[in-house]
Amino acid sequence: MPASVIQRIPWRGRRLRVIGPALLAAVAAAAAPAAAITLEFDYRFDASGFFGTAEAPSAARRALELAARSFTAFGDELAAIQPGAADHWTAAVTNPSTAQPATVADLAVPHGTVIVFAGTRDLPSATLAEAGPGYYQNPSGSAAFLDAIVNRGQGASAADFGPWGGFIAFDTHQSSGAPRAWHFDVESPPIAGAYDFYTVAVHELAHLLGFGTSTAYWADVTGSQFDGAAARQLYQNPVPLSGQPPQHFDFGVTSPPFLGVQPQPSLGRTIPLGQRKLFTPLDYAAMADIGWSVPPELLELPGDVDEDHDVDGADFLAWQQGLGGAGGAPGDVNGDLAVDYYDGWLIRHYLGASGYDASPLAVASAAVPEPAGGGAWATALVMLTARRRWHARQGRAGSCRR
Repeated sequence: MPASVIQRIPWRGRRLRVIGPALLAAVAAAAAPAAAITLEFDYRFDASGFFGTAEAPSAARRALELAARSFTAFGDELAAIQPGAADHWTAAVTNPSTAQPATVADLAVPHGTVIVFAGTRDLPSATLAEAGPGYYQNPSGSAAFLDAIVNRGQGASAADFGPWGGFIAFDTHQSSGAPRAWHFDVESPPIAGAYDFYTVAVHELAHLLGFGTSTAYWADVTGSQFDGAAARQLYQNPVPLSGQPPQHFDFGVTSPPFLGVQPQPSLGRTIPLGQRKLFTPLDYAAMADIGWSVPPELLELPGDVDEDHDVDGADFLAWQQGLGGAGGAPGDVNGDLAVDYYDGWLIRHYLGASGYDASPLAVASAAVPEPAGGGAWATALVMLTARRRWHARQGRAGSCRR
């Protein structure tokens, strides 16, 4: 299927220049993204208080909510699910703290929002975490309301995945019964002997958003290869997959467009102790292939603000100069048309990296238009919940379970 890459010619601050307030405001108004998504975490099932509170968030909560930033630049128009006098439904999801089915009657889901129910429990065997999209029960109402429930107004689910939300659960104990060793601090490298919580969270959220768990994903799988247009173009071949069923990139897969040592993708099968993996351009290309509207910045060398094919102090300086700006001010690394802490965090992670020009991908890939409401409801069946488990044994990720 065609890749869904946002087509725009943003002024991204690739040339360092001084911007007056009036010009900056005009650029912001002209270049503001048509949409972006929000991952809204709902902690009602967090029975242990693992994630703290809004007033006193735990380190785990801070890491989880930073992990969500990997996806919030997606420019999708997700229709609101707004129950009313004649419009009703029941959101159904796995309770992350008990593994039992849970339901929420007439859950309201704002426009552009994906709701994620988060929790923890002692997961089986060496499982590190588990996540998947939710499903629905007892829908009734107008065609537009039903269309929003089924696929958020995105059209055919075989081409464009649009969930209302899902769940994510993290492990609390190792197989031995000892507490699971997590590294929560996103400002420091993971310590030896602990799994990086941020890394696991990003991987799991991608499964909730459809990688390995959606009809749109399987439409791009041929045998043991992922053959989506954007991923194939970036990788220069179909991307090998691993597992039965094949729901992760294979062990030897690395992500272009890096020179030298290429990073392993987040959506590979392994996660070593004491290491951090970020979402790579190859991961983002795969998300574009299952229908998410990915900014072109995320398909290029991350953090290369001045487009000289390396990430160095000049890029960090550009971010500092643009900090707080909007409309594509200098330092916008993730393409959300705002310059904030997260952009600087990405630059710091990739300092010293070099790569080649991957921008032709953004030019060659046509965006999938966001359809209006329509016939998705007429052809859709009730979506089955999909779960996947990531196993720590020998650093392997297990297959998704349905």
